[in-house]
Amino acid sequence: MSRIQTEKQQNSLNLMGELDVHSLNDLWKAQNTLLSNVTHIDVANVTRVDSSGLATLVYFCNQYDLKLTGISPQLQTLIELYDLQTVINQ
Repeated sequence: MSRIQTEKQQNSLNLMGELDVHSLNDLWKAQNTLLSNVTHIDVANVTRVDSSGLATLVYFCNQYDLKLTGISPQLQTLIELYDLQTVINQ
């Protein structure tokens, strides 16, 4: 069972759970389907993000021209530590 759950609602992809090296495989395999007609990724219900999860978010934002919403203070700190504010659409 994946540690990250996805739910597509209109133009939003909602992520729930842990976005880490152990949960990314399913997202990578399904990215074209999951991100079709999506304008933003809601990460409000993501409980943990590691560097590979952050790299995936950066890739998705840039590859599919998406915005992130629901960014937690912890994720915001990670984005700032890696100096990705201008890379990730917020």
